[in-house]
Amino acid sequence: MTQEPRKVDSWSDEEWESFLDIESERILTSLSDNNSTTVTEFSSITSSSDSLLPLAIDHTLLKPEATLQQIDKLCEEALQYGFKSCCVNSIYAKRVSEKLRGSKTIVCCVINFPLGAASASSKAAEAQAAILDGAEEIDMVLPVGLLLSSSPPYSEIYRHVKAVVSTCRTVPVKVIIETGLLKFDRAKVIACLLAAEAGAAFVKTCTGFSGGQATEGDVRLMWNAVRRYNADGALNVRVKASGGVRTLESCLRMFRAGAERIGTSSGVALVTEQRSPSQSDEKGSY
Repeated sequence: MTQEPRKVDSWSDEEWESFLDIESERILTSLSDNNSTTVTEFSSITSSSDSLLPLAIDHTLLKPEATLQQIDKLCEEALQYGFKSCCVNSIYAKRVSEKLRGSKTIVCCVINFPLGAASASSKAAEAQAAILDGAEEIDMVLPVGLLLSSSPPYSEIYRHVKAVVSTCRTVPVKVIIETGLLKFDRAKVIACLLAAEAGAAFVKTCTGFSGGQATEGDVRLMWNAVRRYNADGALNVRVKASGGVRTLESCLRMFRAGAERIGTSSGVALVTEQRSPSQSDEKGSY
């Protein structure tokens, strides 16, 4: 959406609440009317042989016990199958950047992962360092605890995300709203709206570390929440599904619901339609 001349940077919590109440009600009503159909570049994918599939996959390894050898293998697989990115913790950004040099696969780094409870300035500093080390996309976690408060400080949440987005400049930022911790659709919509208004390139479902997984319903809800942020028919804010997307069938469901990026540790299994020996349902597995 080409943003109207609203001075959102200076909005009070009350002004944010009024805007969010109106917009969330509109979005939830449109869903109940069942008039929305998701159509994206990836919604037409029907098989693992589609050349678009690898371009939608962030090949991911975020477990704290990940070794250098496992990171190197992640890079080798990404290069072999042509995945969009390798998504890693920022300590590995430089190593992964060197491994991927000369390819079309990019480095994606998570910051302050998985809690998202650090200050905005520390997140911005980590993002800046990751970019200097070669990251071309940044995934951050929304400060969920603020949103769950009885009187959410909406202006603070907005400024928090905006600080990271501004630091990253032209590097796209994906904002993880941690759907598993947001029990009501209204809160999920509000999280998406705050992220979008702050300049996020994507809204993302889960970290995979807080018990939640991507669901078709949440992805569709998030797509509807950000679809108004369109300009000339091209999405400015997209949806990334992550957490539990480990089979081609589940991946295709996410695409049909509106996802345009998949975060998964099972990228190889998705493009080969085989179950990876490393796949599991343990906490932190994408």
